[in-house]
Amino acid sequence: MNQAFRPLSFWLFWSVMVMSFSTTAQTHSHDGITPCGLNHAEDMLFLRRPETRNAALEATRALELETQQGTTASQREDILIIPVVFHVIHFNGPENISTAQVHDAVDVLNTNFRALNANIDEVIPEFEDLVADIEIEFRLAQRDPNGNCHPGINRIVSELTYVGDSEMKELIQWPRNKYLNVWVCEYAAGAAGYALYPGSVNGNQNSDMDGIVLQHTYCGSIGTSNLYRSRTLTHEVGHWLNLRHPWGNSNNPGLADNCDEDDNVSDTPNTIGWTNCGNLYGETCGSLDNVQNYMDYSYCGRMFTQGQKDRMRTAALSSVAQRNQLSTAANLQATGVAGEDILCEATFDLDRRLICVGDSVKFTDQSYHSPTSWSWSFGDGTTTSGVQSDGVQELYHTYSEPGLYDVTLTVSNGTDEISGTVSEAVYVMDAGEMSLPLSQGFEAGEFPSDQWFIEDPLNDGTWELTNDAAATGDRCMFIENWGNTVEFNDDFLRTATMDMSGMTEIHVNYKWAYVHKGTTEASETDDRLRVSVTGDCGSDWDLRRMHRGFTDLPSAEPNPFPWAPSGPDEWKEYTIVLDNEEYLTEFFRVQFEFESRLGNNIYLDDINVQGFGNTNIGEALNGLTKSWNLAPNPAAASSVISFQTRQAGVAELTLQDASGRVLSSTPQSLSAGSHEWQVDAPETPGVYLLRLTTSAGAQRTWRWVIQ
Repeated sequence: MNQAFRPLSFWLFWSVMVMSFSTTAQTHSHDGITPCGLNHAEDMLFLRRPETRNAALEATRALELETQQGTTASQREDILIIPVVFHVIHFNGPENISTAQVHDAVDVLNTNFRALNANIDEVIPEFEDLVADIEIEFRLAQRDPNGNCHPGINRIVSELTYVGDSEMKELIQWPRNKYLNVWVCEYAAGAAGYALYPGSVNGNQNSDMDGIVLQHTYCGSIGTSNLYRSRTLTHEVGHWLNLRHPWGNSNNPGLADNCDEDDNVSDTPNTIGWTNCGNLYGETCGSLDNVQNYMDYSYCGRMFTQGQKDRMRTAALSSVAQRNQLSTAANLQATGVAGEDILCEATFDLDRRLICVGDSVKFTDQSYHSPTSWSWSFGDGTTTSGVQSDGVQELYHTYSEPGLYDVTLTVSNGTDEISGTVSEAVYVMDAGEMSLPLSQGFEAGEFPSDQWFIEDPLNDGTWELTNDAAATGDRCMFIENWGNTVEFNDDFLRTATMDMSGMTEIHVNYKWAYVHKGTTEASETDDRLRVSVTGDCGSDWDLRRMHRGFTDLPSAEPNPFPWAPSGPDEWKEYTIVLDNEEYLTEFFRVQFEFESRLGNNIYLDDINVQGFGNTNIGEALNGLTKSWNLAPNPAAASSVISFQTRQAGVAELTLQDASGRVLSSTPQSLSAGSHEWQVDAPETPGVYLLRLTTSAGAQRTWRWVIQ
């Protein structure tokens, strides 16, 4: 209800109310999330910058005077266009919402502000005549502050997404006199979203805080959000345009004292505020409440009123916080939102860039702005084209031959056409690209090679070669984790494919070195080294071993400095044994993943992968029968290999340790027929590998246990 114009003493009182964010508000939450964090945000702003309080108070009073006089709102009768830019602050999690979800959020916002929402007919009859088309529209920017073509969405990788406060805003902000800034994050300071009143960010001192912060699960109606949560942005834009909650200037609905407070809007009845839609005809302050108002906490928002329209248009056309500069013809031209969409760039995303023969890649068009037709060339001689009225292009393509492929996308909007090419976009591996047994000590050649792959999602340093340490030889892989400041950062080292289709058992052996960063229990860190395998080229990775900092990851005593192992005693070794059928394929791969918890450096060396079993199905035709045996096994002193050959030739018996290192190799000429080959046991008990190979190409490997 619109009270008479308030004197300055009222605004001094109001400034105190702005600072209040009581615990009562936090009881009115969904899943621990406060619906709106405006009052808390203003509280924090003036705690950080108390010197700005008086100036904010004066700006707020001036804007209220404009609103009461009603002259500013009538200056323009056209539809006001406001350019918007979304800053998606993410840490490669679900908070990195899709472009489609951002577009949907803008669509929902415009639908609500123009009273075009499909459920507008659900407004109860008593408020039907008060429903207002605000005649304000929001459009994603098509040009950045420098005039360059832009999709209106920035993506910034930062762990501040888990904080969502003023520091996060400082990562990026476009000029607030040109754009409405919207930050999307994982955690919006404990709220679904929050804004700041225009008066609080007037002038230069607080202009860097101007805009709206949204938790991603309350952004739009699709993706990580839903229709129920989609009105949060509408609510916060209402605050950004100087609307209060219907019960007044607080975050505390449901209090009886709220009947004595007011939102300074003549056609929104005083109310204590609603947190549910249980009674659309509720009367909490002696008159019918507007439960379906977007500015209430009820989950059934359907409308703004005519009085709220006047208040918001006044704010949008006021010089307070430079809102009036946003909708000028010059700014609409500068931000690219005037007239038809600009076709700027043909670009796309891929869900995978490394696949195997027979696998598919999902391509998603990310071109801007508003193409209506697409033509794809996948680099393997295959092309496709089409037109889609919904403006979304997403498709799968299957690659049937190994190779490295460029992909080109051409888009058109009916007037202009533009192409974009990603060189070496897709690498298609063949089956069994790596020879067995695999033995990688990182001693020779460049790394990574065409058979080893490194992935660094944050592009902030990852696995690399070092000459400063080694389990054996002179080199190994390591991650310089000591100076890392990004917790939960993951880096990957992956092999190409190995053919295990003729095997019955797989051994993955590796060595690592790691110590705690400090010398006390309190300074221990829980870094993780995970080893995963796949039998389907990497579509699904299965974790088979995790070494944790709190358990078995440390291999030596703690060191309070950046550390490197000085000898073999400061390394650990582990062997993973696999006999699962899903891994005994021609597309077997191994993955080493390090997750940083801000600890010390990690070192990796001597990766050995061995398959056991008949690696040649046609072995009988190549010189050996299937009648072969190793006994005794386990053994103490020696064992005998019994076998038959169908033809004369040379056979070689190779002895390896569990890491794949060759201990001996003995050739012997054999005639066709039955043979017994005695093998003396090594002096050191343990697990060894015996491999018998004939000149005809037959091979048999045993796992030999010495007691």
